[in-house]
Amino acid sequence: MLSFHKAFLTLGLLACVPVAQASPITLNADHFSVTYDDVQAGLYKQGSLSGSLDTVYFQPNTFAALSGGNAVSTPALLQLTFSINPGYAFTGFNFTERGDYFLFGGGAVNVAASVQAVNAATSASTILDLAPGLPLTQTGRSTSWELTGTLSTLGLGSPQTLVVNLDNSLFASASTSGLGFIQKTYAGFQVMTEPVVSVPEPASWALLLAGVMAAVLVGGRRRERAPSMAQTRSIDV
Repeated sequence: MLSFHKAFLTLGLLACVPVAQASPITLNADHFSVTYDDVQAGLYKQGSLSGSLDTVYFQPNTFAALSGGNAVSTPALLQLTFSINPGYAFTGFNFTERGDYFLFGGGAVNVAASVQAVNAATSASTILDLAPGLPLTQTGRSTSWELTGTLSTLGLGSPQTLVVNLDNSLFASASTSGLGFIQKTYAGFQVMTEPVVSVPEPASWALLLAGVMAAVLVGGRRRERAPSMAQTRSIDV
């Protein structure tokens, strides 16, 4: 009976624990807007917008992997929804992320990133996989690292809404006498857009052509009716 009362009390306490409610956050740029879930952002922390560069960026301060005797992997997903403003079109993303690492006593670290863009209307997608261009092997001091790449939206049609998924992992390993540490301090998407040149509909072309032809006919008739200067002079004489 006592255990039953304890279980009942535990369930009651759990029911009172507040559950974090997801809240969408929207950032508005000149040519587009981006929305993300504040809870889902997790290790990436709060996003910011650099209007002059059309860049959406995050500055995490706890996204890290630390090893002092066993292998460690720290993954994190981030999903962003980009919506284009009327009169513009997406052309691609320049993605950059960076951080620093520290190695001692034979430790090792690495980072991997995958960026996927999906046309929300058609599910057409494209993906960019990134890894360091050089091994992260500098020892004895804190060293910076960076990943960069460009994701084109060619082949996705003319998306009005793009869902962008960032799948990121940090890796660290070391012996008990060593140390491997790596962290991410920045992740940014520079959004590339261009103005849309509107093409007249066939009906508009037909109407425009009819107007031009009418103007030409009216002009021709006026020239036929108007006497020439020489004819006017001869009549006066």
